[in-house]
Amino acid sequence: MVSSTMLAFCVCMLLVSVCQAVQLAGLIQSPGFPYGYGSNVSETWKRCAPPGHVLVLTLLHLDLEESSQCENDFLEVSEHSLLAKFCGRKTSEELKSVDPPLRSSSGGCLSVTFQSDYSNTERHTGFQLFYTTQDVDECWENIVMCSHFCHNYIGGYSCTCKPGYYLDEDQHECHADCTEQRHGAGVLTSPGSPGPYFENANCSYRLSVNEGEQLWFKFTGVFDVESRNGQCVDFIEIKTASETFGPFCGKDKPADILSSSQHVEVIFYSDLEGTNQGFTLEYKPKGMECTGKVTPDAIVSPERDLYKVGETVMVQCVTGYVLSDSDDDTFESTCQLNGEWKPKFSCEPVDCGFPELPELMELTEENPETTYKHNISVCCPQEFYQLEGKASFTCHATGEWVAENGEIFSEESPQCVPVCGITKSSAGGRVFGGQNAKLGEVPWQLLAQNPRGGASLINDRWAITAAHVVKNKNTMIFMGGMVNVGDKNAVHMETEMIIIHPDYKYLPDNYNNDIALVKMSSRVPLSRNLLPVCLPKTKTDGPALENKTGTISGFGATGETLQSEVLQYGHVIEFPGVCVKTKLEVTNNMFCAGGKDKGVDSCKGDSGGPLVIPMLGFGSAETPYRLKGIVSWGPERCVNDNKGYYTKVEKYLQWIRDTMKNN
Repeated sequence: MVSSTMLAFCVCMLLVSVCQAVQLAGLIQSPGFPYGYGSNVSETWKRCAPPGHVLVLTLLHLDLEESSQCENDFLEVSEHSLLAKFCGRKTSEELKSVDPPLRSSSGGCLSVTFQSDYSNTERHTGFQLFYTTQDVDECWENIVMCSHFCHNYIGGYSCTCKPGYYLDEDQHECHADCTEQRHGAGVLTSPGSPGPYFENANCSYRLSVNEGEQLWFKFTGVFDVESRNGQCVDFIEIKTASETFGPFCGKDKPADILSSSQHVEVIFYSDLEGTNQGFTLEYKPKGMECTGKVTPDAIVSPERDLYKVGETVMVQCVTGYVLSDSDDDTFESTCQLNGEWKPKFSCEPVDCGFPELPELMELTEENPETTYKHNISVCCPQEFYQLEGKASFTCHATGEWVAENGEIFSEESPQCVPVCGITKSSAGGRVFGGQNAKLGEVPWQLLAQNPRGGASLINDRWAITAAHVVKNKNTMIFMGGMVNVGDKNAVHMETEMIIIHPDYKYLPDNYNNDIALVKMSSRVPLSRNLLPVCLPKTKTDGPALENKTGTISGFGATGETLQSEVLQYGHVIEFPGVCVKTKLEVTNNMFCAGGKDKGVDSCKGDSGGPLVIPMLGFGSAETPYRLKGIVSWGPERCVNDNKGYYTKVEKYLQWIRDTMKNN
């Protein structure tokens, strides 16, 4: 005989099942229950709860083989992970206290897995589970968050709001209902006035007046909008198409506002907490006027704070700015009925653009700003070059890059120039009867082989030599970067032009103005073994060697042979006046030098080579080696008097500079 309660339960379950098409209750049991299960059984059942419900399992019977950690026969219940694992026997009382509860998440599914191993020593009846679904009270269990009110119903829940609020599209958050459109004069108050304003407000009041009018605003009464540590938590803003006033907050009442606009939006925002009193804002129409700000970065004439409709002003961009949409420097603009100026052009900063950099030079920053008052700097990244001139420039109002001292960036300045007068190491020795030079000790020394003579590299394109070495020559080959004539790594330099001093006379045994410049056909590849020597700083009236000991070098005769295969050098001093018995003309363009002792002198084959100070081995970055003389002429036999004449380089500095600049 079925009880009425049981019958009612079955009818309800049937109706719910039919209505929702979901099996809400039932039994899960092991195969063969209650007569026993077999060996090697593995079976899984999956049951799910409908939305807004949870699935609950009740273990009615358990009789499985007992084993350590349930490794033989077992029953498992899991959702996303294992909830429980059973084996052995449990009484009815023990089954009532199963922990944790076998319960799914809302709308979730539970999996039940039964497994037996290959044999059992005795018969076990198995297991039996009852499952059912239960409604979830989302509001009570705080599963969801409603801003104001939460209402539970079977299978779900809903949120509602207090009066004066509306429910957001997410169906959870409540926002103050304070969006309006108004025309003419009126008063705005914060939502919830006269008490504390509503939380979670995002109000938008769109106000308008007639054409030719603008909106004027005045805060009256109490002003109390939440702020914290000087920052706005809640705020009010007044926005036009071209300007925003605010945000305003705190307790200090803002000043009156003239919007200069026919259409204005007033925005009020509050967060989820606070008990502040809010604001009262009066607004009314006023005859339209235009402000003195026609366009940014410009000045107007005549200059006033406000202008009436129809008035015209002259607009001019400030220094460093130019009109973007006009070829003129200035334009006229008239105040319109809507409070705007027309026409209206933009003033854009002058753009100096990227400067055209000389060869070997780079910007220190990739893609720098190139507009008015922005800075760039340049450098010479290659080794053996240094910057000559200013490194930093600022974009000027004229559109040019200008240094602090007024220097304008151009093709002539700044420049990357070779480092000069630096050697790899120091040493001592002689040319005539002297000692071999080591690689890099005289890196400016060049050699011409036909006829044999010397030259000095003075930058990465030019060399200097004696005129009599290159006279009647159109092209020549010079060698450098070596100390041995047979060096396979020597650098060969072909000349592009040979320029002999215009006052040099092509006469036998004439050595006045014995100087020439040689331009190479391509840039010389500088290295520690091939570097230029510095020219003298200025022309002086004193001794050419400045009372110092200098160093001469070359591949000429050494006493033992007519010419040397290895670069020789030696130290010499200057002798005043005419120091060699000769019938040749001695002029102020020459000076005499030689060794203190016999056996040190330049000789045949050294012509055109360098005489430098300070003495080799005593130069430094602060005192670089400078070319003071060019080997020119001397007695027929070098060893007889160990003195010779040198072209005085400082007498020709202007000619050297002008010639290189013009060629």
